[in-house]
Amino acid sequence: MADETKHDEHASDPLLKAAHAFEYYVILVLVLTVGLITLLAMARLFVGIYDTVFVSWDVKNLHAVQVLFGMVMTVLIALEFGNSILRHIREHSTIIQAREVILIGMMAVVRKVMIIDLSTTSPWLIAALGVIALSLAGAYWVMRDD
Repeated sequence: MADETKHDEHASDPLLKAAHAFEYYVILVLVLTVGLITLLAMARLFVGIYDTVFVSWDVKNLHAVQVLFGMVMTVLIALEFGNSILRHIREHSTIIQAREVILIGMMAVVRKVMIIDLSTTSPWLIAALGVIALSLAGAYWVMRDD
């Protein structure tokens, strides 16, 4: 009974209604923005595939393949980010889950590792990426469901 009274108070509070409406519109703008970014990343990926396969194909050019996989990871990261925002709307949750943000961060580190040029990259940057990956994995492990 106390929960129903509390819910009724929140439903009739004009400030809370305005805050929820504001949050909804901010999330809507974010979804549209991430959708546009995803479409642009897809277009760039298609242009990259076309250029690599039909214009400048060289079997020995591993850098071009690395770049294409980096573009694929960019699209996947954008899709996952958009999906987490949409899940926020569907489930009416108050925050985006930290686990989702950690997973997106892990995907970004994987993308960076895939496209990095080991011959010109500082060992310190490689070590830093390793520390970041381990930190994200540790944070994800701490937040796991038992």
